Amino acid sequence: MRAAFVAPEIRSASIRAVNYHPLVERLRTTRAGLPSRPLKTFVRSLGSAYAAVLTRVDCAPGAGDELLSQVDAFACEPAGRWIRGDLMPFVDELRIERGDILVAGAGQIGPGTMFGRSVIADARLAGKLAAGDLLSMRGGGMEDDDLLYLYAFLCSTAGVAAVRACAYGTSIPRIRTDLFAMIPVPRASAKQTSRAATLVREAIAHREEYARRLGLARAAIEALPTVQEAHGMCADRRARCLVWDGSLRSICAWNAVSAGEALPFLQRAWRSRLADLITEDGLFYGLLRQRTPTTAGIGVPLITQRDAQSVRQLPTWIARPNVPDAALFSPPNSLVVPGRGTLGEGEVFGRPILLTPGLSVYALTQDLLRVVPRAGFTALVHLFLSTRVGLRLVRSAAVGTKILQLRLDLMRELPIPELSDGVAQKVGQHHEAAVEAFDRASVCEAAAVRVIEEEVLPQWLA
Repeated sequence: MRAAFVAPEIRSASIRAVNYHPLVERLRTTRAGLPSRPLKTFVRSLGSAYAAVLTRVDCAPGAGDELLSQVDAFACEPAGRWIRGDLMPFVDELRIERGDILVAGAGQIGPGTMFGRSVIADARLAGKLAAGDLLSMRGGGMEDDDLLYLYAFLCSTAGVAAVRACAYGTSIPRIRTDLFAMIPVPRASAKQTSRAATLVREAIAHREEYARRLGLARAAIEALPTVQEAHGMCADRRARCLVWDGSLRSICAWNAVSAGEALPFLQRAWRSRLADLITEDGLFYGLLRQRTPTTAGIGVPLITQRDAQSVRQLPTWIARPNVPDAALFSPPNSLVVPGRGTLGEGEVFGRPILLTPGLSVYALTQDLLRVVPRAGFTALVHLFLSTRVGLRLVRSAAVGTKILQLRLDLMRELPIPELSDGVAQKVGQHHEAAVEAFDRASVCEAAAVRVIEEEVLPQWLA
């Protein structure tokens, strides 16, 4: 429903309607006993390299610096574009430090869009470079309660609205830093500030534990001699031809040679196939074809391919469609694979995503391929398919031209390693701990935002 409101005053900085929001205008109104602070007083630097034009020279992974777009920064496992940072004159201004607040600074404005939302940099992001679509703020670091309180505020409904009220542009809005610097941040009591900051720290610690545990579990699989040998075959990206000595299930040459010789090599080395490790009907696309948008809280929350691999989901609420639950949701500890998309090192297409118990409550788009492993094989299937070798194998099942799609019969035939009891136990323990840490991080961050929305803001908006 469209609505209108009367702004108490018109700021000379902007006369666009999008720069005014009733909630934000109420925050701007100074009231006795409830003062606010301009956002710029919380930080030492404010987006000095935001929207800068970057001259980028690509290079091989590990040979330069990793550049993160706003989508990469919000990903569970950030994987950006490798560039020659030493050729950029202001590379130090782009380098992310642990505790920096990163704001998605380019995109469309809408309930499920990323523009105006914030993420705090942890060890997963530290040391990498922020692309021009990220507005980076730096304060006193992880021990600065005020900075972490600011982050919790920016994640709240009012915070997102305040950032979006600083937008300019038409096709792809960006943030006006002069308006952004003056966003009024409500003062909270010392107890509220400390509680919000503590919860944000816990969320960061859990998120880092998730990445650490997942890395340890995946490293155990990548250390297998056959995986290492196949990795060398996949890493060789030169033009070549390949003599195929087996049956061809597809006339698409890409399916045979995209992984080099790794696919036939692993098919000979391993007896297990993906079909052996999933349930009888454990590989299928969803049935959602039409959707009716609703108000938040009514119907079911729906997430896209991008949301599924993000640290924070931005669901779209839709009326519950007339399809079976199994075709709309996926059970906890199952996998989903973005099954329609384009190729590229930074693309989500073909990258498996684990549905933790916290993520399993969301409805899924039809583009997400469901993979339901048998009991005891979730960690193995998830971790192997998420290695470089596994990703190459998954994408070898892609067919199509502009928008590719994964073929289910080719997916079922993908080879899967066989682990010794000791390695399997180690992998399973790390994977289980990673799953638990991921959901705990989400719970802690949501609790920090509730401090703002249920305690601080009601005092202001009463």
